Amino acid sequence: MAQGIAKITDNYVHRFNVNKAYFQDLPPDELSLIVVIPAFKEPDILPTLKSLEQCKAPQGNVELIIVVNAAENVGLEDLKTNQNTVDQIKFWEKSLLSNVFTIKIIREEQLPKKFAGAGLARKIGMDEALRRWSILPKNGPILCLDADCTVSETYLVSAEKAFSNPLIQLAHFQFEHFYLQEKDAFLRNGIIQYELHLRYHIQGLKWAGYPNAKHTVGSCMAVRASSYAKSGGMNRRKAGEDFYFMHKLLPVCQFTYLEAVVYPSCRSSDRVPFGTGRAQLEFLDSGVQIRNTYHPDTYICLKKFFDLVPSLFNSDQVIENVPDELKKFLLEQHFESRVKDIKSQSSSLKIFIKNFWQWMDGFMVLKMTHYLRDSYFPEQAIDIAANSLIKILEESQSTLSLTELLTKFKQLDLDYFSDGLTMMET
Repeated sequence: MAQGIAKITDNYVHRFNVNKAYFQDLPPDELSLIVVIPAFKEPDILPTLKSLEQCKAPQGNVELIIVVNAAENVGLEDLKTNQNTVDQIKFWEKSLLSNVFTIKIIREEQLPKKFAGAGLARKIGMDEALRRWSILPKNGPILCLDADCTVSETYLVSAEKAFSNPLIQLAHFQFEHFYLQEKDAFLRNGIIQYELHLRYHIQGLKWAGYPNAKHTVGSCMAVRASSYAKSGGMNRRKAGEDFYFMHKLLPVCQFTYLEAVVYPSCRSSDRVPFGTGRAQLEFLDSGVQIRNTYHPDTYICLKKFFDLVPSLFNSDQVIENVPDELKKFLLEQHFESRVKDIKSQSSSLKIFIKNFWQWMDGFMVLKMTHYLRDSYFPEQAIDIAANSLIKILEESQSTLSLTELLTKFKQLDLDYFSDGLTMMET
């Protein structure tokens, strides 16, 4: 595959008209990791860089590709902030004592306003990372990080170790917000509830039987170069690019959770239309004390449907057996004809199930979840919903506080992470 990455990259470049190469120098032969960091209007990137510097040194070298970006219509103040970001990077580079890192800065500050955003900035950096791997040629990993995150000391070595297994194509770091260090009580309350919502939803989908119930935090993603290229690369979405990218790959790639931790910022932000920063901003503006989230009955309904999937292979009763709440939605998705097509392309139950979940991808499950929310199960306060789900998962009757709930769901996720690591090792 090392020799094949050059051809795969060439096909990708021609297929998607990726004509610009930012760097012509040869990467070091010992290169083992490339980390891509988009940065726009980032007042202080030094904590991110210093946390990388404080990581345990991997066996190979690390390239940091930092994409300082902006739309063509941004104001002068934002461009000044970008320049300050560049100055900070160069200052840090001069002070580096380690010879592990090579820093590459891409400046794209005239991006079309229609597309400028997180997705395009990641794409620019990840496309260049793909080129860098193809030059060696080497089928190495591309790590995604954000300019307002810090990482645990095992960040680099855990990724290097995981991707030394040639079967691993896609990975996701653990994540945790440092809410205890957040001095602003409103931000602290908001991020506790936002992180709880993320973990609650994944655990709900996992319990319901969705096989690709995985976290999709953009600053925690990692992908092998060949899988990145074969999938068509990163999308240009202004936000949510991580969800769509991961769910494009999850049904077809060998995935693992990584043992290291990324610590995203708790701050609010108006730079993206949704995501952590936007969620914090909207929470602060709303003036409410408790967020809403999906009703736990949503997962009960989804579980009834997901449990039916194996039986669809040998049954002519396709739509009749699904829960009543989902029939209209599935008819609108041409469910019966899709199942018929999938069956015709599947020579065994195992292949049918694999093909079914490629069609019933993360975006489809999200649409189904929103349909149930809007039509049958209105959102519920996060503390009530999360306590209800815990009672389903563990048959517990205790009622937990928000912080206790977050601790509980973190542990459930850690168990899930451990299961993924065990699967990788076996």
